Parts: sequence; C-alpha cells; structure tokens
Amino acid sequence: MRKIYFFIFSFLVIFTSASAAGYYFYVQLTDKNNSPYSISNPETFLSQRAIERREFYKIQIDSTDLPVNPNYISELADKGVFIHSTTKWLNGVTVLMKDSTIISSVRSLPFVKFAQFTGITNEHPASHAPPKKINHTDFNYGVAETQINLMNGKVLHQNGYLGKNIHIAVIDAGFGGVNSIPAFELMRNENRLIGTKDIVNPNSDIFSEHGHGTAVLSAMAAEINGTFVGTAPKASYLLIRTEAVIGEYPCEPDFWISGIEYADSMGVDIATTSLGYTVFDDSSMNYTYSQMDGNTIRASIAATMAYEKGILLFNSAGNDGTKPWKYIGVPADAEGVITVGAVTKDSVPSSFSSFGPTSDNRIKPELAAMGTHSAIINASGATASSNGTSFSTPILAGITACFLQAAKTIYPTHTLDELKDYIFKSAHLYSNPSTRLGYGIPDFSIAYDSLIKSDLAKLSVENNKMTHKLLINKNSSITLKIPESYQNILKKANLYSISGQLCGNLEIVNRTITIPSGDFQTGIYILKFEKSDQ
Repeated sequence: MRKIYFFIFSFLVIFTSASAAGYYFYVQLTDKNNSPYSISNPETFLSQRAIERREFYKIQIDSTDLPVNPNYISELADKGVFIHSTTKWLNGVTVLMKDSTIISSVRSLPFVKFAQFTGITNEHPASHAPPKKINHTDFNYGVAETQINLMNGKVLHQNGYLGKNIHIAVIDAGFGGVNSIPAFELMRNENRLIGTKDIVNPNSDIFSEHGHGTAVLSAMAAEINGTFVGTAPKASYLLIRTEAVIGEYPCEPDFWISGIEYADSMGVDIATTSLGYTVFDDSSMNYTYSQMDGNTIRASIAATMAYEKGILLFNSAGNDGTKPWKYIGVPADAEGVITVGAVTKDSVPSSFSSFGPTSDNRIKPELAAMGTHSAIINASGATASSNGTSFSTPILAGITACFLQAAKTIYPTHTLDELKDYIFKSAHLYSNPSTRLGYGIPDFSIAYDSLIKSDLAKLSVENNKMTHKLLINKNSSITLKIPESYQNILKKANLYSISGQLCGNLEIVNRTITIPSGDFQTGIYILKFEKSDQ
C-alpha cells in the first residue's frame, strides 16, 4: 500500500506541475562547518536581550543557535532557487523554484542531506532575480516631481526599486513630528521606522526636538500619492540625533562619531548627514582649511572608516559658498564619503553651495542634486520648499538607495566602489568636474543601464565559471566583452531562460557578444559558453 500511495503522490506532482507557479522543497543540510559564526561571539547572531535571557535561565549557547551557513545558502541560490526561509535550530532551508527539475542539482551538492517536496504555491515572494517591471506611471510625486526628474530617478521606481529592504540612517538635529505627521504614516504602519537614538540627550524625545531632520527625512521617506513622494518611499529608516542646535562646539563632531558607530552596529546600508563643521562659538577651536584633508579631524577619519565597513555615506557640502569660509567642512572632506552640492531646477549651481576641493586636492563635492527650492515636508506636516545642501543630500541618498536595491538584486557581488563609479560616470560633468559640483548631477537612467550591462569579464574571471547570469531588457541592446584570457578558449554562447529553455545561439565576434534590443523578452537569462576545439 505504501508503494501505491507513493505512486499516486508522484503522479499528482507531475500532473499539477504544468500549471503550478512554484514548488517548495525543504532542504536538510549536513552541517554548519566553516561557518563565519562562532559560539564564542554570540553577539554576531543574537541580540543582547536574547543573550541576557539565556544567562538568566542558565541556558548554554550551542551550535543550534548558529545561523545556517551563509556559504551554503549562496551555493543553493546559485542553482537558481529562491531562498524562502531557514531554520537554524534544525539546520534546514526552504527553497522555492518554478522549475522543479532544478532540485536534482540541489540534491547533488555535498552539504545537502536530502531535499523533500513540501508544497505548491501561486504566490511570488521577492526573489534573487530582478522583479518584473512595475508600472508606476500613475505614481503622482506632487511637488517632489521636479527634484527626482532632474536625476532621471523615476527609472528605478518604474522598474520596481523603491528602496525596499535598504536601511538608511539619518543623522541630524531632531525629528519633530515624525511620529505623527501623515506623510510618514505608511513608513510607521509598515514598520519601516526601525529605531531612534539620541546621542545628545538620551532622555529627550527625539520627536519633540528640532524639525530639521524631519525635512531631511521627508525628501526620502514621505509618501502621500498626489501630494509628495520621496526618493526612497519604501526604504527603512534609523533616526539618530547628534546635533545640539544650541551652540556650536567640537563635541558635536564627536557626537556624530558615536552616531555613525551606532548606525554601523545596527547594520544600515546607507547613512546621510546634513551637518557640517568648520567654525565654532569659540574661535580658538575653529578648523582651518588645511585640516580639510580627510585625515586630520576625528569625525572625518570615522567617516572614512564607516565607508570601509560597508556604509554608503552621504554628507552635505555645506551652505558657505558666499561666506568668508566658502569650503566644505567636516566630515564632508572624508575619503569615501559622497559629498553633495546643490543646484537649481535648471541645473545651475546654487549660490550658497560650498566649494571644494579638499586641501589635499581631491574632488569635492563629488555630486549634486536640487537644493534650491527643494520640496520638503516641514515639522508641521505641510509641504514647503527650502534651500540648502541639507536637502540635495537626502534627495540623492534616497534615489541611491533604490539603485543599491537594484544592484543587490541584479549583481550582489558589486562593491561600493563599483556602485559609486556607475553613478559618478553618469553625471553630466564627469569628464570635466568643477569645484562647485564635482562630477555634477547623476543620471540614474544611465547608471541603471550600465548596471544591467555589467561587464562579463568581472563575474567570469572572479568566479572562474563558464556561465554568466544577466538581465536582458527588451528595449535595450547589450554588448558584453569576453575576458582576454578566454578569447581563444570560447567560441560561442547559448542563451537559456532561467527555467533552462534554450532561447538562442550567440556568436563571439572580436571578443564581444551582442544581444540586440527586441530579440528577447525582459527577464533573467543564463549564458552558457562552448569551448573551442583548440
């Protein structure tokens, strides 16, 4: 009888596979060997509250507490499955796939003990492949439309990248009304306000402090369709207060250091700061232009460290362009930081925008966005316009969060340096940077196009593979260059859909493969190379 039931079950799976959207499998892993996690460092995978609870009940932390080995997860994903969920206690992974035959390659992995079919679904959770293009043509940005159009930022939103799962730290002077203003209601209701921290006064109510941070946050997070939509309306936000407002002293840059370190500990992807320090109430404490080298003032050193730890950090250039001190300040001078100047809606430099370069002659600011008559939501909850690099900075930081989401989705191996390079090269002054705007206003339509056509050489050489995953947009042609070391080895490539269907044969001509626009539907494809007989 057991054999009969098994036959009927197998037949059911085969019969329904023709129309079902996806298949769940539970994958049992053999071990947690060579994991980057260690029982001796529980703070890397358990919250302090969880550790204290174990200590209170005298519960030992053991291997079941260790997360599933991320290297195993990565190898599973490389097989073309979606990692739906994991269990660290049982050391297993639930995967989802549209083509159930892929499971045979999963079962062949040395660390897989078994894979068990567990169900069928017609729902589509977010996957490692780029989501289908989402039509947001009815997304009415209201008064914020001009500032996003200036950077061609809509292209990211229209392709489904709204900053989802990107965590942004906003370091400022206070966030008056953010807990009640209607423009932030979706952020609050969707639990995307992930935390607050007041470095200046831990006992204060950060939502009753200065409203400058509120306006800064609104440029990214506010969402009232038809009235105001920010540049990263689905990102998550960590609000940190480091600016005392009353008085200006060097302790505040030190507060900022504590703030960025806290942001790092919370795992943010991006941090944006509309603060800068040059002169103080006590003139004997003033910084000098010679100190604007990124390596002298503590806060600037910390800013570079934040970037080295994987945070994409934005800082306003400053509003001193017409003042005796006309240069950028701290930590805008730091290496690794993207310092942002301001322009008008007509791309003219804003008169107040501070100048570069750094004292050691590095290009600063690097980029610019709309900072004259920028659309914001003020601390009263009303739409308004305001001037300053305080606002050009979050406008740019928000749309970059969407770009980062796209990059993580399409090619997760990209470094922050590479991502910055895409954005810098898209800017209108890239070939002739200026002391006021640096490389200029980025064009995210160009940056996104460059991202989806990323050079074949990088993935092939680094991973030493004869296959390459890529995103094809039917409205754009793609030209990929074969690494020179492979030019006498590879003769042609076969293009397959993500489900394994052969879609076309592509010839290699002069070390390049060209995929004309319109030949294939938009989606993820796999190039599999054939070796020559030589």
